[in-house]
Amino acid sequence: MPISMEELTAEEKAIFVTSLLYVMDLSKNQRMEYLTSRLKELGISKEALKKIKHAKSPSEVCSLIKQIHDIKMRRYILREMILVAISNHELSDDEIATLYAIGTNIGIKEEKVGDFFIWAAKGLEWEIEGLQLIEGDL
Repeated sequence: MPISMEELTAEEKAIFVTSLLYVMDLSKNQRMEYLTSRLKELGISKEALKKIKHAKSPSEVCSLIKQIHDIKMRRYILREMILVAISNHELSDDEIATLYAIGTNIGIKEEKVGDFFIWAAKGLEWEIEGLQLIEGDL
């Protein structure tokens, strides 16, 4: 069964948003648009966003995510964090190491974390190929 945002408690929604904020650079419009769409889906207003805690370290993010007992939801959060990190089409070694550390610290096997990165890279490739189909040969 896919993750349903309606099933999340208010606390779990806040943890999800805190996790995304940790990897986001809000100065990038593309990422801000992504956050805005996620907030709308979660039923969180921009005013409520101001009250959501901002994590200052990977260990703080891990502590928050560990409060969620459903491993599928933890995986979903990690996947979304990776999508945000890769949304600028770049991933630094530090970003990769941090996300791997968060993933393994919240109980996801290292191999599964790697699978998420491979999945995200394939999606990025697919997106770039789609743009080339539209814009190529003009």
